[in-house]
Amino acid sequence: MISPRHLRQEGRRSLPHCIAQRNQQVLKNLGLAHCAARRQQQRGPEEFDDLLQESRVGLIRGLDRFDPHRGLRPSSYLLSRATGQILHYRRDRSRTIRIPWRLRDLYAAGMKIQRDGEQNRLPSLSDQELAAVLSVRPERWAAAVRSHGASQIVDLFACHEEPASFCADDEHLDWLKSVLHQVDGMAGTVLHAHLIEGQSLNDLAQALNCSRSSLRLHLNEGIRLLREWAQRDGLMPIETS
Repeated sequence: MISPRHLRQEGRRSLPHCIAQRNQQVLKNLGLAHCAARRQQQRGPEEFDDLLQESRVGLIRGLDRFDPHRGLRPSSYLLSRATGQILHYRRDRSRTIRIPWRLRDLYAAGMKIQRDGEQNRLPSLSDQELAAVLSVRPERWAAAVRSHGASQIVDLFACHEEPASFCADDEHLDWLKSVLHQVDGMAGTVLHAHLIEGQSLNDLAQALNCSRSSLRLHLNEGIRLLREWAQRDGLMPIETS
């Protein structure tokens, strides 16, 4: 991929020894960046040049962090770093509204702190207190909350007056909020985050550090309880065999 002439030209540059050595390694391993970009080209609509640029960035960062004493093959490690950089690039541009990943991670961390407090029977933290726990300014936490709300998909036919929220006179929502606190354990946490806050299972799985399959089990368990209570309260017809 790179001719010996290019390597000699790079070697003539007056650079610090560590940077010059790294640049030589980058040139020798550029084929891995091309390989990662070609593999990912078939999995998305992005231009190849954009993918190649991101994979090269991942390659450079991988060489900066590569530790030969860990026993890993350089090619395996560098290829994974180049592919990972492309996936980060694709993740940050996959939504119609592009939310910075730092804000998304900050919101997920704040919601995890709130859920942990609820499980331990502690009062919910205010925005000021939550920002202090996260070691960020209140304005930063407010930006994370706004960005999360802006990224949510809302049914425009659900309520014409307030399309960004539930209808104020939704009796089913009022009933749900009145009984949801009776669902104990993880099932109650998942139901509240998924049905009330509108969080996706992917975001919940990352925030709670568990798999989507386990979340679905808790969600199904909670929905089964809610269905039984709705039948008891006359909101649903009683199913008969």
